[in-house]
Amino acid sequence: MYSKQNNLDVLQLGSGANALSGLNIRVGGHLYQPQKTNFGPQVGFSWQPKMFDQKAVVRGGFGINYNQNEIAILANGVGNPPNAINANFFCSYPYTTNPTCSGHGILYQTATSSTSLFGYPANPAAISSYDSTNFPVKYGNGIFVTGFQPHPKTIASYHYSLQVEEQLPYNSVFTVGYEGNQLRHLLTQLNYNVVGLAQGLALNPKANFIDYYPNWASGNYNAVIATLRHAFSHGFDAQAQYTWSKTMDEGSSPYEEDPYPFDPQAAYGRADYNVSNAFKVFGLWQPVFFHGNSVLEKALGGWSLGGIWNLHSGFPFNPVYNTKGVYYQGSGYGQLRPASVRGGYGVSTSNSAFEGPTNPNYKGNASTFFTAPTYVQGPAFPATAPPPVPGIRRNSLTGPGYNDVDMSLTKAFGIPNNRVLGKDAVFEVRADAYNLFNKTNLNDSSIDNLVGAAAPDGTVTSVNTDFGIARSALGSRTVQLQARFSF
Repeated sequence: MYSKQNNLDVLQLGSGANALSGLNIRVGGHLYQPQKTNFGPQVGFSWQPKMFDQKAVVRGGFGINYNQNEIAILANGVGNPPNAINANFFCSYPYTTNPTCSGHGILYQTATSSTSLFGYPANPAAISSYDSTNFPVKYGNGIFVTGFQPHPKTIASYHYSLQVEEQLPYNSVFTVGYEGNQLRHLLTQLNYNVVGLAQGLALNPKANFIDYYPNWASGNYNAVIATLRHAFSHGFDAQAQYTWSKTMDEGSSPYEEDPYPFDPQAAYGRADYNVSNAFKVFGLWQPVFFHGNSVLEKALGGWSLGGIWNLHSGFPFNPVYNTKGVYYQGSGYGQLRPASVRGGYGVSTSNSAFEGPTNPNYKGNASTFFTAPTYVQGPAFPATAPPPVPGIRRNSLTGPGYNDVDMSLTKAFGIPNNRVLGKDAVFEVRADAYNLFNKTNLNDSSIDNLVGAAAPDGTVTSVNTDFGIARSALGSRTVQLQARFSF
């Protein structure tokens, strides 16, 4: 990725022990150098053993796929100096006794024109010259910069499958198979200052926050999927599917920041979208009422009724404690996972458990089940505190399950054969009902996951009685009507 004007401001780390003290910003050139040797084979096989009278087939495959880093994330680097400065201005009250304010408070200016956004004079506090590293000479408490690995590895997915399908009596087909993948070099986000201090490096006072996006994370998915399909008479087909799976990763989205960025493996846990058990039933009925009479069938037939019943065991969520700040003031990390699990809490995933006023699984005080972490409170930048010991695994708890029925009803009116529209013209009216029975399904992402607040010595200073309570629900019954004319 590069700028047509050749003016990208690329953050570069120093080498070795000078990774932070040797920070500099290069103007121009590519943001990074991508890999150019990505090999993506796709192989598969299908075998029909004669011993099963040609009623069974074994299939399998393996492949490697690649993906690029998100362009929207790569564009975050355009805010680096010298083209732009993301600086912090802070002046404690009373201004007249604060030496950093030079005896002045807020500087007020009026515009030269009331009709122009550009009529205001420049703020003298924001005008700066730059040193040889392209950092501003006046950096106050440090500035915010964004960086990327200079030679990142490409996001890769190694996927594989093995499946057995057998034809059963009475127009039925049974399939059971294994599917899995290994994800490598996923993009993650962190404050690189924290990585440096964990390695014993002194922070660079010019940069109080290094928003860094390395391709360090990994993940995996493993599932056993069983499916039974049956073709009934009179145009009715049905299918049932059960999936037993587990998805693990070190971050489920590029903007997800783990509180222990110095150790990527500390974030390894169940993915935000992990579902252990899922069951689905599909059905489609397309009857033909007037066999041999195309006119009546076009006018009164053409009905289609389909639906899906979807059940799953719920998504995980992540218990955390508020702290007084770790690593250093302004590090961006204010929460830690519990140090350990004492056990004894409930495991109900029913809606009633998460609807309040308190979750009976945790009895209004989850701190009795999750030990508060200990840590050293972060000092003022650029001084640092030692990193805390990583807590329990990420996403260790499970939220409420999901239960939903969606239906679709379609009526197609066939248009008589004519020269203009031809013989296959159809006017179709369709009604889609989502959450047909108006079942309440809670929004797992709205679950209050804050256990409470912890002092540096691990003392619980406050308890959140709303822990485990969902603040919102997913969509209620929605009916969508549509019409389509095709010819």
